Parts: sequence; C-alpha cells; structure tokens
Amino acid sequence: MNCDPAVMRYIDPAPKDIEAERSRLREVIVGQDGPAGSFWHVETRAKPGFLGWCGLFALEDSGLIEIGYRYIRAAWGQGIATEAARAVLDHGFRVLKIDPIVAVADPENRASQGVLRKIGLHHLGDAFHYGYDLPFYRLSRAEYLARIRV
Repeated sequence: MNCDPAVMRYIDPAPKDIEAERSRLREVIVGQDGPAGSFWHVETRAKPGFLGWCGLFALEDSGLIEIGYRYIRAAWGQGIATEAARAVLDHGFRVLKIDPIVAVADPENRASQGVLRKIGLHHLGDAFHYGYDLPFYRLSRAEYLARIRV
C-alpha cells in the first residue's frame, strides 16, 4: 500500500522500496504501545482481507492524539474510511478517554477532509504539522459524548 504512488500522493510521493517499507512497517507494529491504541487493520465482513488501517497516534510533539487512516485504492469511495474512523473515534473517546482527538490533512485531499467532517471533527483553520501548514480538525470528548447521547 505504501509503495502505491496514488495512495501516497498526499503523504509522501517519493518512490518506495518494498523491502524497506516492510521493515519499517514491522518496526511500527512492534513499537505500538502508546496510550492511543495505535493502528488497526481494516477489512470488511463480506470479503475479508487487508484494505488498510485506521488508528490513533501522537501528533508529532504536540501532546495531542490524532486520528488517521490509509487504504488501498480498491477500498476508496465505498464509505469504508468513514465507518472505520467512526469506530476508532468512538473507541478513543469512550474506552481510552482521550480528549481531544485531532487530525490534519493535505489541503488538496478533499476525500480525507470529507471523512473528518463526516465523523464530526471541526475544521479550525490551518496549523503547522509535519513541516507544512495543514487543515487542522478537532473534536472534544464532551462534544462527542453529548452527540451520541441524543
């Protein structure tokens, strides 16, 4: 997935070596023990198999927890990202009691920004993260819990 230029277009478009990516992925998986719960494998019940990941992780050195996701092209446009992000957001707020949950997205990645809005995050303007000014989204635990009680 990380070697597909279309998937990495808004993240890191530089060509990737598949063996280096496998090694890096192993390190990421082994190092997942933070308070956010890290990345979860995403697949559908109807057709099991890896479609991508969705998870919670530290946003650089900000002290904030970010929700993020990445999917193979075959999973795009089917609502999978939104459904998985809703489940991860719920877990983050209700089980892990994280407050707030934030996200950033490439300014041109309208699909990713659409997912963030659909799951209830509010666009608060731009913020400097990952070396760029990026659209910044945020949702507090209190806002989320009030919304799901309705």
